[in-house]
Amino acid sequence: MIGKSVYKIPEGKLVKISLDFKEEKINFVRITGDFFLHPENGLELIEQELKGTELEKESIIQSIQKTVEKNSLDLFGLNPKGIADAILKAKGD
Repeated sequence: MIGKSVYKIPEGKLVKISLDFKEEKINFVRITGDFFLHPENGLELIEQELKGTELEKESIIQSIQKTVEKNSLDLFGLNPKGIADAILKAKGD
């Protein structure tokens, strides 16, 4: 299934999600918005890590947090919880 969302992270920035999922797992996710991430390829790393992740809030947060820590990413205007909320909104939750 395909889903899209636009979500304003509380005290953060706007996040846009394009989501393809099947059987409660992420096949593909594209994350865009008016936030900043350093280094810039960090967003691609997060998107890659999310493939196959269960569409459940804690699983998504843990996957993102693992990628952030492993790659020493700096997030400005967004956080793992906000990204997870935006993804679940795209799913229809």
